[in-house]
Amino acid sequence: MQLTPETVYQYLHKRQLIDEDAVVKGHFMVHPVNTRNTILKIIVQPENSLFVKQMEKDLVADGLFRREIDAYTLLKNNTEFSSIATHVPKLLDHDGDHNIMVTELLYNAKNLYEHYMLTKNFDLNLAREQAAILSACHVVPDARTDTSMFPKALPWVLQLDQYNADQFFVNNEASTSIIQLIKENQVLQNTLINLAVSWNYTHFIHGDIKWINFMAIPNEKGFTQKLIDWELADIGDPMWDVAGLLQSYVSVWLLGFDNNDPAGYKLPEYMQPYDIKNTQSSAQAFLYEYMAIKQYPESSHSYILIRMIQLTAARIIQTSLEGITYNSKIEANSMRCIQLAFNIMNDPFMALQELFNIKLQQDYVPG
Repeated sequence: MQLTPETVYQYLHKRQLIDEDAVVKGHFMVHPVNTRNTILKIIVQPENSLFVKQMEKDLVADGLFRREIDAYTLLKNNTEFSSIATHVPKLLDHDGDHNIMVTELLYNAKNLYEHYMLTKNFDLNLAREQAAILSACHVVPDARTDTSMFPKALPWVLQLDQYNADQFFVNNEASTSIIQLIKENQVLQNTLINLAVSWNYTHFIHGDIKWINFMAIPNEKGFTQKLIDWELADIGDPMWDVAGLLQSYVSVWLLGFDNNDPAGYKLPEYMQPYDIKNTQSSAQAFLYEYMAIKQYPESSHSYILIRMIQLTAARIIQTSLEGITYNSKIEANSMRCIQLAFNIMNDPFMALQELFNIKLQQDYVPG
């Protein structure tokens, strides 16, 4: 069964998720959203609206659906996650036979990418709240907490050395050629291998942190935020989530250049607010707030920052390759991403300074 705007009412009514009186009064609108999944926003009343998500029925999608439901269940039923649970939409229903989940709709919310594009204001309070949300998420589960449903999987970009280039995105010559280029580059390949070897399977993580998965919701104090899309939740390395958010700052700038001008590095006028130097204060606020909340000793900051910027480079590579897959061609900005990832991994000290205005002592040697 595939949900459509025409059939979703009957489905929701059967599952007792719809206020029938409100529908009779004409308060029922369906807004489809164009994504890889079937997404339907059901507007009944602002305080009583639904977000319906249906994934495909295949081996991969089934696993992702199960992980998302398991994440919601873990957050709801274990007090050690009570702080993060308040920043996650309420799961109202799920249907494993058809890979359908229903959550509350975050009415009048915009994802952070939309919010920043609209306001052109990188509010430091938003960045600090993101740090607080991720810190609350990054819990080492109690030994009595069942986490066996999570696969403890390495991100695919950290596994490039284990497979042939054409095994990741089948029948996509563009992504295959870039992966082969990465595999043949000693700096890129060795750094990715080292990141895989040092991966920590310790904390509960979101697994796919980026701006579009943070929803900014207006309230009387300005905005609050909720974290959505838990398909890649896992027991893994919290620095991957931190790198995911930092990657968003870099990618919005890097992908903003003109693809028709491969040699040019001047942003179009409408993208100039997202120049990396204009976002550094926000990125710093997020990063330092996160380290403060997690109470990392100052003696470990250099190690954390070096590893974080290397993982950020890995996330940039992943974003670029996924973009190539969707576009089926190599654009100038795709190559800019790979070049920047190389620059970061080749000189992480300079990258920290240039991208985030963070200067480390050059005599630091990673452990």
